[in-house]
Amino acid sequence: MLRHRGGAVAVVASLLLALIGLALVALPGPLTGVIGFLLLVAALPVLPIVGVPAVSAASSYVLATVASCVLWFAVGHLSSRRATRRAIASWPEWFREYRPLAIGIWIGALLALGVSAIVLGAL
Repeated sequence: MLRHRGGAVAVVASLLLALIGLALVALPGPLTGVIGFLLLVAALPVLPIVGVPAVSAASSYVLATVASCVLWFAVGHLSSRRATRRAIASWPEWFREYRPLAIGIWIGALLALGVSAIVLGAL
């Protein structure tokens, strides 16, 4: 079960994080907007690659969402493969394999966002 559902669990977790980010962006106030956008970038790490926030076309968001879902599915599936190498594996082992990969992706996405902010002159 872990091998078959690892990728799907990663995609669902990412989409839930994106929904929380969207809800925070919709709330009034600059702090909730910034936190919401950072959550969106963490959930959809391809956003800075397709040019968001400089390019805010709907196609950019759709492309980033699809590409991010593919990325998270691959990471979740890889984590499930690595976790099931042991004789006894369950979701805590999957999360132990998933966590460092996810943190690396989040750091990379935030660095890309920071570089784009510097290039655009926002920082």
